[in-house]
Amino acid sequence: MIARAYHQVNLDQPVPAVELPAMAGLDLALSADNVARFGGDPRRYCHALHGISLPPETMVSVAAVAAWRAGVLGIRADALSRLQLLPIDVAASVLGLPVDAVVPFTNGQAVDRFYWPLRPPGQLIARVGGFTGLGGRWDHPPTAPAPCGPGRWTVDVGPRRWQIDADVFGHVVTSTPADHVPGDGTRTAQLVVRPTSYLAEIWPA
Repeated sequence: MIARAYHQVNLDQPVPAVELPAMAGLDLALSADNVARFGGDPRRYCHALHGISLPPETMVSVAAVAAWRAGVLGIRADALSRLQLLPIDVAASVLGLPVDAVVPFTNGQAVDRFYWPLRPPGQLIARVGGFTGLGGRWDHPPTAPAPCGPGRWTVDVGPRRWQIDADVFGHVVTSTPADHVPGDGTRTAQLVVRPTSYLAEIWPA
């Protein structure tokens, strides 16, 4: 089996193709395109919204949470604030959680961006990066991982330094100056690299 980047939280939640709900005043098809443009999975986004019909002002919050769940890391803070405005059954549906796990999830995310109430202790969180020839970002195995604050690391890939930003649902990999200064903060996860792998692994700290 060829190893590719993924988040463990998605492995047990298949996403069959579904149609987006029709919503007056909201262009959900355009929002799905934007999810893809910002690194998320539009199919997972559509699946999270499927079957939900609420007033447009509430659907804006639903869409934000769904985009985050689909891997759009940049919307994380906004989605977390909007999550608390949703009916708990809707929040559970969008996140893919049982209703009684929504509050633990929200509380856990306040202190650990990788928290997922259904994850067994010590389980792998994500694999990121990957070989360029297989759709990944790197043409050399990553080395010299350095923490730069919660959910952020840098690695060397060949002659360049790269930055990894991640949480439970998504990640972003970007090139960064070689003199990037490590940051402080509580670390709930660690980045593991191996000399024979083009993937970097995120594990609980």
